[in-house]
Amino acid sequence: MRAIIFANGQMKYLPKGIHPLKTDDLIIAADGGLRFCLQENIIPHLIVGDLDSINEAQLIEMKNTGTQVIQYPVDKDATDLELSLQVALNKGTHQIIIVSALGARWDMTFSNVLLLASDLLIDVDVKILDLNQELFCIKGPAQINLIHHKGDNISLMPLSECVKGMTLKGMKYPLNNESLCMGTSRGLSNIVIDDKAAIHIQSGVLLICIADFF
Repeated sequence: MRAIIFANGQMKYLPKGIHPLKTDDLIIAADGGLRFCLQENIIPHLIVGDLDSINEAQLIEMKNTGTQVIQYPVDKDATDLELSLQVALNKGTHQIIIVSALGARWDMTFSNVLLLASDLLIDVDVKILDLNQELFCIKGPAQINLIHHKGDNISLMPLSECVKGMTLKGMKYPLNNESLCMGTSRGLSNIVIDDKAAIHIQSGVLLICIADFF
């Protein structure tokens, strides 16, 4: 089962990566993310959060359509998105797509991106989609193959002190068993030049951002 979580950032329209929605998708609105569900005429299965961004009329309307509401106190130790991720995992999902997670408040944007590196999401396929971009993390040792991304822009950013043993294949600027440390822009704006490109790292946490600008 795939979970689609609507966060409370910004979104002009649904990213192409979730079209079409599947009948067995679990749709979760992380509190104020409900407005994006309503914008796209999507009725979420769950609303999760402290509900400080939802008015009473919307809440009643959603409950009348059968939406389950999981409410947390305002004074809590996790964001509505993190709580939504926990709920999705408890429901048995192994693939999670987060939308409307970027923009608006920068502190929330950074927090949403850093959640991709959470130990909570080990062995879970989770990514953030935004317009024509996707963000996800890998933790070494790991290897991923990038199928059907030829021509895409790809940026690699360490989320640990150093990502070691990095090898890039099928890219304009390859690497061979090198290190990429936090605080450098060296990993930005590479280009995938092969339909069978690959990234391998031996250790560390790496944020990957792939964008189709054409």
